[in-house]
Amino acid sequence: MPDAAVARQVTGYERGTITPFGSVRRWPVIADERMSGRQITLGAGAHGLAAAVDADEAVRVLDATMADVSDPEQVG
Repeated sequence: MPDAAVARQVTGYERGTITPFGSVRRWPVIADERMSGRQITLGAGAHGLAAAVDADEAVRVLDATMADVSDPEQVG
C-alpha cells in the first residue's frame, strides 16, 4: 500500500478508502474476469462505506481491462 500522505495526494482519498470512482485523476482499472454478470461492491470513498453496482456496467464506465487476476482455488 502507498504511504498515507501519497495516497491522499494522488487519489483524493484516504488510504483504505480508495475507489476508482471520483478520484482526482483517472487510474487504470483491472477487473477479474469472473465478476462478469454479477453484482459487486466497491469501496465508496470512506471507511465502512461501499456501493453495490452491476459489474459489467462498472467495467464499461471505468473502461476496465478484464483479466484472470485471482489465485486458483486449492483443492484438498
